[in-house]
Amino acid sequence: MSAARPPFDLEAGSSDFYRDPTYYEYEFKDRADDTRFYIDRYVAHEEQVLELGVGAGRIALKAVRKGAQVLGLDITQNMLVEAAARREKLPKARQKHLQLVRGDMRRFAFGRQFGLITCPFNAFQHLYTRPDIEACLASVAASLAPDGRFILDVLVPDLEYLTRPAFKRYPGVRFKHPTHNIDYLYSEQSAYDAVAQINQMWFHYDRAEPSKTAPAYDCIQLSHRCFFPQELEMLLHYNGFAIEEAFGDFQSGPLTPDSDSQILVCKRR
Repeated sequence: MSAARPPFDLEAGSSDFYRDPTYYEYEFKDRADDTRFYIDRYVAHEEQVLELGVGAGRIALKAVRKGAQVLGLDITQNMLVEAAARREKLPKARQKHLQLVRGDMRRFAFGRQFGLITCPFNAFQHLYTRPDIEACLASVAASLAPDGRFILDVLVPDLEYLTRPAFKRYPGVRFKHPTHNIDYLYSEQSAYDAVAQINQMWFHYDRAEPSKTAPAYDCIQLSHRCFFPQELEMLLHYNGFAIEEAFGDFQSGPLTPDSDSQILVCKRR
């Protein structure tokens, strides 16, 4: 396939992937390790947890069902609408324990402090600039109890992936789209800006069979700011946080050069 060179679009890269909650949940239906990791901590906390980037409630709904209390913040309205609809399927007594608020994780305040604040599933990677990062961490610090914990996870930068040929289109699988209920052909391309440390991804969907209603083609963008471990440690340090624990997987294994994710448990310095 020829390689088109679409422009970086951070607005689309922050929203496209979340415009269809049905597809989003389908895409990550088998992702369970991080869910268990966060649920265990939410339930053990026993008080209300603030989750940044709650989305459609992939983690929060299961946690609330198991006894947790969650206040979920997200900027994407349709994901919150989906989370609210799914909340109605919880037992009546549990529904009130999931509160949902639309807001920006760079600037939030609830007039109170939390003993546990989380930012799961790479949501922190939508903070593309130092001012964005510092604004978020300032809001977290102001909202975190003195002895509270802030937990986030981001990908460990994969240099082999990031330095693959920019804009090259890589064919993927044929699959039945959960929203349109017909087959699509998936392919992807990406390009990494090594100065801004942003990886821009384009996920392409070409309809593989006739349909009068489903679109013939769609493209979803996703932008990720890459954080190298020592860089992230310094950003946290100079914004008033210390890393208490660092894991390389959601089974609490050590962070190593072979880890896919860096999961950090932080406290205020």
